[in-house]
Amino acid sequence: MNLHKTFFVLLALLLAGMAIVPITSAESSEAGVTTQYLPPQEGAKFTGANPDKDIGVGGMLKTRIAAQPVKSAFAATADAPQWSAYTDLWRNWWSASPVYCDAYSRSRTSSGSAYDINKIALRERVWRDGALYNDQTDTRYNSADAVVNYQYSAVYTGGTWTAQSDHTFELSGYTSWYPVTTDTLT
Repeated sequence: MNLHKTFFVLLALLLAGMAIVPITSAESSEAGVTTQYLPPQEGAKFTGANPDKDIGVGGMLKTRIAAQPVKSAFAATADAPQWSAYTDLWRNWWSASPVYCDAYSRSRTSSGSAYDINKIALRERVWRDGALYNDQTDTRYNSADAVVNYQYSAVYTGGTWTAQSDHTFELSGYTSWYPVTTDTLT
């Protein structure tokens, strides 16, 4: 009888433990990272697009407050910069319009001022229907911003466009961060 009781207690503990494990994707479980797909009004603040007319405005934004390696329970993060990684793939509203891809890596203070870090970089790639159309990088040292802007202006801009940006944030005394942001336009 004790064996059955022990079995059911262990089973109950196992099930209770499984119930508190969050069900998330690997990307959303990254500690301290916020991932957002911006609405057109917010995306236009990054790109300068017209959110009321242009198509596809509002891309993927990931933000994180720079983390110091845990040395004690009282590690201060008040002066840590906020890092933002953004990619937006969009087009103007008229039919024979260019396709744009804007990608940014930004380091800011809590008040929004530029916060220079050791290395900030990004690599932006853009594909149309699986064919690579753009592969650019911007790497800066002791800077707060890295930017790549791409424009495709051929007669035909249809198809499925995909963009991926690989970002780099490195600052002495903080854990480096290498997020990836993506966007799609059809």
